[in-house]
Amino acid sequence: MIKSEPLLKYFPTYLKLLSFGILILICLLFTLLIGILTAIPFFGTGVLENITSIDYSNPETISLLKYMQIINQLGLFILPPVIFAFLVNRNIPGYLKLNQKPKLLLIIIGTFIIFAAMPFLHWLSNINEMIKFPEFLSWLENWMIESEEQAAELTEIFLNVNTFNGFLFNILMIAIIPGIGEELLFRGVLLRLFKEWTKNIHWAVFISAVLFSAFHLQFYGFLPRLMLGILLGYMFVWTGSIWVPIFIHFINNAAAVIFVYIVNKNKLDTNLESFGATDNLWLIIGSFLFVAVLLTVIYKKRGNIQNDISSY
Repeated sequence: MIKSEPLLKYFPTYLKLLSFGILILICLLFTLLIGILTAIPFFGTGVLENITSIDYSNPETISLLKYMQIINQLGLFILPPVIFAFLVNRNIPGYLKLNQKPKLLLIIIGTFIIFAAMPFLHWLSNINEMIKFPEFLSWLENWMIESEEQAAELTEIFLNVNTFNGFLFNILMIAIIPGIGEELLFRGVLLRLFKEWTKNIHWAVFISAVLFSAFHLQFYGFLPRLMLGILLGYMFVWTGSIWVPIFIHFINNAAAVIFVYIVNKNKLDTNLESFGATDNLWLIIGSFLFVAVLLTVIYKKRGNIQNDISSY
């Protein structure tokens, strides 16, 4: 019996990118439909009205939004990379680098990088907030500010839980699924495709990081998220395993969930935005230099990694 080749295996890169975009749209619409249909028995027939509602004071609306958030994440982040990997390679774990066991030392170093980078990332955030649009684009700036305020309000409501079950659900919704899914999407597939297209791993890391940051639709957090995407990209490239950025991404998101939960439980007078922030210039410079040193350590150890992504 003749075994057929994967459907997209010999497609040019631009058609692979186009196919991946279409696949994301199809999966998102499919899971959205399934999510709405499966939500009706639990939330009633007014599901669509509640989804579009901005009445965040209604606990049922918040529960429904959290449920749909999980469904949308599966359709946007998990299904498309897995299906695309099958259509291109058939060997899903091999294509997405899920079969490369990460070294514990590299995960530890990566964790240190994320926390050490916080002062520098906050400094980038402050720089980002200083950027002003020209007058003729004031409408765009106002729309961005309004969108970010709404997103920040919803995120704060999602994080504002006092029960352990609520905390665990937030870990799933904010840390586990995005940590796995966003890395499969942006590093596992897009970084690889842009490496294939540009023939340059550095451009591939940068472009995928730009898309990663732009995807979140938060202009005033664009620069720090861009830097985070670059860090995750190089950790993927230099370790040869998607599990390293997945774990680091998980730790980054989980830290926010844990921080807010502890603050809520103990009624502490602090906020998430201040976590890791400083005005001390030396600490900011030290943060940047320490991260550079740790990245150099990972880079030096890449010689021991087999089949790293930069070789493709």
